[in-house]
Amino acid sequence: MTMTESMEHSTPGNGLAPVQRGLSGHLFSWMIVGFVVGWFVLYSALRLGGDAPNTAAMPAVVGGIVGAIAAVFVVAWVRRSIRDGRPLMQRARAVNPDALSSSDLAIVRLTWIVTFAAAIATAAITAIIALHWMRLTGTRPKSTALMIVWDAVVALWLLDEGRRIYAKVFDGVEALYFGCLLTAVLASIGIARNVVVAGQIALIAAVGIAAITIGLLRWRLSGARFLPVSIVIAAAVAVLSVVVPLTA
Repeated sequence: MTMTESMEHSTPGNGLAPVQRGLSGHLFSWMIVGFVVGWFVLYSALRLGGDAPNTAAMPAVVGGIVGAIAAVFVVAWVRRSIRDGRPLMQRARAVNPDALSSSDLAIVRLTWIVTFAAAIATAAITAIIALHWMRLTGTRPKSTALMIVWDAVVALWLLDEGRRIYAKVFDGVEALYFGCLLTAVLASIGIARNVVVAGQIALIAAVGIAAITIGLLRWRLSGARFLPVSIVIAAAVAVLSVVVPLTA
C-alpha cells in the first residue's frame, strides 16, 4: 500500500489521522515563496535594465510584496476548490505509521533526516555569510543583507518542516520544495557576486539535496505514478545554480 492509498482510506474507524496544517501555516509558507519569487523577478528585470545590484535590491521589495499578496489569493483559491469538492491538486495528510509500507517509512525517515541536516547546514552557512558581511568596510551591500535574512528564514523553515515530517504531517512540503529551489537560485546570485563562494556552493548542495528528497516524498505521496519530475527539476536547478555563475 502506498502513502496515497493509506490516506484515501483514512477514517476514524481505522485509526488514521487526517491532520492538516491550518490556514495560517499555509499562508505563511506560500507568502514567503511568493515574496521571494516576486522580489527575484523584479530584481532580475531591474538588473537587465542596467541597475547595479545594490540599486536594484531595495526597489525589488515592491515585487516581493506583490508576490506575497498574489500567494494569499492563490491559497484562498486552492482552499475554496477543495471546500467545493474540486481540488486542484492532491493534498497530503498525517497518516498512521502502521498503515505505511516499509519503503514508505524509509522515505519518510530519509526526508526528515535530510531536512534537519539541511536546516543545520543552512544555519551555519548563514552565520558565516553574516559574519563576512559585518566585517566588510564601507557600505555593506543591502542585497547581501536580504540574502542573509532569507537564508535564516529557510533554516527555520527546514527545521519546522522536518519536525512536521517526523510527525507524519506532509501538507507543507510543496511550499518548502519551492523555497529550497529559490534559495539555490539566490545562492547562485551570491556566487556571481563573489559573496563567500564556497559557502554559497555548500548552501546550494544542502537545499538541493533537501529539495530532491522532498520531491521523492511528494512523488510517493501522489502514488508514485509517472516519472518523478520534481526530483529531476530539483537536481537540474541545483547543478545549474553552481555551474552558470562559475562559467559565465
